[in-house]
Amino acid sequence: MNQQSSRWSTALHHLKHVLRARDALRVTTPIGGVLVPALRVGVSMAIPILLLVSLDRIDLVPFAALGSFTSLYCRVDTYSRRAWLQLLTAVGIVAGVAVGAITSAASGGDIAKVLAVAAVATAAKLFSDSLALGAPGGLMFAFAAGAAAYVPQQWSDVALHVGVAAGSAALSYALSMAGGVLHPSGPQRVATARAASAVADHLERGTPASRHHAHAAVQRAMGTLSSGRATHDQLRGHLLHARRVLHRPEPGAAATLRELAARVRRGRVPESGGPGAEVEVRSPRRPPWQAVQPHLPNAARMAVAALVSGLLVAAVHPDHAYWAVVSASSVLQATNATGTWHRALQRMCGTVAGGLITLVVFSFDPGPLVIIAVVVLAQVAAELVVMSNYALGLTFATPIALSLVALRQPGESFALVTERVGTTLVGAAIGTAVSLLLINRHIAHRLEHALLRCERAQAELRSCDPERLTPARAGLLSSVFALRDAHSLADGELWPRQKRTQEVLDTEHRAYELLAESVPVR
Repeated sequence: MNQQSSRWSTALHHLKHVLRARDALRVTTPIGGVLVPALRVGVSMAIPILLLVSLDRIDLVPFAALGSFTSLYCRVDTYSRRAWLQLLTAVGIVAGVAVGAITSAASGGDIAKVLAVAAVATAAKLFSDSLALGAPGGLMFAFAAGAAAYVPQQWSDVALHVGVAAGSAALSYALSMAGGVLHPSGPQRVATARAASAVADHLERGTPASRHHAHAAVQRAMGTLSSGRATHDQLRGHLLHARRVLHRPEPGAAATLRELAARVRRGRVPESGGPGAEVEVRSPRRPPWQAVQPHLPNAARMAVAALVSGLLVAAVHPDHAYWAVVSASSVLQATNATGTWHRALQRMCGTVAGGLITLVVFSFDPGPLVIIAVVVLAQVAAELVVMSNYALGLTFATPIALSLVALRQPGESFALVTERVGTTLVGAAIGTAVSLLLINRHIAHRLEHALLRCERAQAELRSCDPERLTPARAGLLSSVFALRDAHSLADGELWPRQKRTQEVLDTEHRAYELLAESVPVR
């Protein structure tokens, strides 16, 4: 009896730990990369919409808005990465619109629509995780498919609707890439500024979490730089200095780094004394299957949650069942159960707040042009605040979704808002429940492998020859990042084994101490 009671106590302890609400609604202040992307998103949406309004085709506005969601992605990626990844994103969003439009035109019933949107949500989750697409992940693919599927369409409409979405996506892509002509090193400067600020934060706080964040920020910034370009060489020099200070703090270094971050972010890159002697060693690319395989469990979660939430809502209120699928898709963009729970809290709070704002706007009985203006302005506002907290982004994103529906269904504002809030709660709850019930047991093996890899990397650095020092340091740093990622995943899962937190912290501490001892002397 005591043994059974102990098991229940342990299980409840794990559940309480996973469903912790700490930091879920914490507002952060991002460094750079906010205003310009937000304005770009607004312009990407406004141009095709205004063109359609001038042609008196307001009925096509929702499809133009769907295509413009392309600009939400790769907002601070380098232009070389953005060139191919955002193109794939545009194709994916247009494909989602096509799937939804064809499903609607084929007179697919409620079940067929849910199946189509759930399939897109699952494929988008696997795609976004495997390519490290970043926010908003696979969410907008599912939203595009759902919005198109739940618009009554004829076969003669499909090509036009998909074409409008494709044209809008192409415009968004062109505007996103145009920045490469005006400020080709903009993403690299933003990454360097964020890295310098992260190092300054660690010098002031001195916690294991701030240390890891600083190292990771420096590594990300290093990964954006190419060789042979003067500006990139200067940025690399600053990053190498920041890394040395991170290992060996100097008086006044935090203030100096914050000043550097401000200057770099404004576009003025001061002299750094060159790129430095330390060479970065990049990890080899993994085969495609190895990049996809770790993300299959989370894709399976998405498939189950999308189907259950969509079918459940369709049985009660079929008009906008895809809202439940989108809600489940949104919360499951996280990588573990704790992240899913946090996103569920954020989505519920943001949707309720956004619903109240929408009711206020609709209480003035706005016309189509005013609704369109609300859509564009709300999209810009959402992009300005979403990096601070997802709930703030949803506060403005919710009026966008409701306004696009109101263009086709005027006069149903209260019913739309209540349905949106209700389906969001259902989708978020089911997504959270699925993340708790479908436990990703592969994480245990991943954590064990990461611990062993980090120990081996430390041993290799201790015994390596001087000419192998740089690649050995790079290998150890890479293993530390992999260890922290594996532990973060494991710590947010509801599984019975020990999280091995102290062992991870001790191993990580020894690794950073060894990196500090072996840092190259200038």
